[in-house]
Amino acid sequence: MALNFDHRSAPIRPSQLLALAEAIHGAGPADESVWLEWKSTLALNSKAGCHHIARAIVGFANRMPDVASGYTEGHAYLVVGVEPGNLVGVEPIDVVDLDQGLAPYLGDQPLRWRPTYVSITRGDRTAHVLIVDVEPPRWGDEIFCLCKEYNGVRDGAIFVRGNGSTRPAATSEVKALGLRQKRSVQSIEVDVRVLAGTPVRPVDAGPLAVEGWLAGRRRAALASLQAHERPKASGRRSSLSGAEYQAMKQSLSRAMEQSIGRIMKSEPETRTAAEYRAEVEQYVLECAGSWAEAVLPAAAVHIKPVELELVNLLSANLAAVEVQLYIPGEVEAVVPRQSRALEAGEGFVRLPKAPRPYGPHQRELFGELSHSSPLSPRVSFGLSGHMAPLRPTIDNGGSTTITFSPVHLRAEQRLQLDPIVVIVRTPAPARLVCRWQATSTNMDGRLTGELVLEVSEDVVVLVARSTSSRLR
Repeated sequence: MALNFDHRSAPIRPSQLLALAEAIHGAGPADESVWLEWKSTLALNSKAGCHHIARAIVGFANRMPDVASGYTEGHAYLVVGVEPGNLVGVEPIDVVDLDQGLAPYLGDQPLRWRPTYVSITRGDRTAHVLIVDVEPPRWGDEIFCLCKEYNGVRDGAIFVRGNGSTRPAATSEVKALGLRQKRSVQSIEVDVRVLAGTPVRPVDAGPLAVEGWLAGRRRAALASLQAHERPKASGRRSSLSGAEYQAMKQSLSRAMEQSIGRIMKSEPETRTAAEYRAEVEQYVLECAGSWAEAVLPAAAVHIKPVELELVNLLSANLAAVEVQLYIPGEVEAVVPRQSRALEAGEGFVRLPKAPRPYGPHQRELFGELSHSSPLSPRVSFGLSGHMAPLRPTIDNGGSTTITFSPVHLRAEQRLQLDPIVVIVRTPAPARLVCRWQATSTNMDGRLTGELVLEVSEDVVVLVARSTSSRLR
């Protein structure tokens, strides 16, 4: 069974490290990798145990940065106490004592590693597991080696980590590590540019817009009642007799049954005009309450998203480049949604359910059975066996901060970032001066920059034209 663990990000927190240990227990024997080694158990206070851990740390630290960056953001892990299908555990010792036990073998080399204990339970057994996190190698790192002879392994021995094993370095690998040491430390050099989606159209969400929108909803809901009351007010009577009216109604009912294959029954209106007006006012009140929540989802459909381009300015590959964009001011952001037709007259905002129009209506008999028919297919939106795609993380709180999914860039490559809908409420500035920062797992430093999003004078009006009136 393959290792069931997402290696696109580095496990750092105890809960994430525990998930790694549990994944190893359910893995197959051939699932060790360039970033992962496991051992059923070790005596941590013994020379043999310390030598094995030191050798693993040296091997992980001697990886090439561009290779290491392809897994867990360059981190590597030695897990002691669990292997596929076997939970043995270790007898924990203080991390200070562990550091002292490793010191003779690691010397004063600038190795970056961190030990953590987690407790894993399988059935009625709970055991302690040691996880040693070795930080990502960097260009310019020296060649690491063991600094003390033990059990036939000489002082100064160089170990490297291959795909599933830690072994003495071959001549070609020693030369490659020498080139790694000579290679100057490079800092990330990228640029973030606007591709499309500007100028951003601001949203008219002020009190007058809301008031006009609610007035339109009230008028639309009361139209059926006003149509019913109008004949009474004018004193007009139907030219049809009672018998003729009933015959026409029965004929229409039979026609509807034949055309749509359903059994319909005419139901008289039982609500008074006052009761219907009260329903309408409750509906308008619900619309007012849902206004703030409705703006963001609707904007994801109706406002053109901003598209950004990430450009690698180096002639070297960049691994796991993460871009974070900060947009100041009264701004929000949302992931765009696929455009879908909204109900007629709703315009920009998806509304709460309106009351049933006033007057007689047709009710489908056995409607409940038709909706629960065993022939009706169940619709599932999950993708069984497939991992959901990563999406940007958005933090809206007065201003907005967007963290895009990490991407890998080849030398001088251009890549489009995930599109984002930017919502600017009126009154809006003429431009938004945004700040961005970028980091990479195989380059030092954090690069920052600015980009400008122009704001349009063309305002998105939230009142549906079919139901709106001029605001007075």
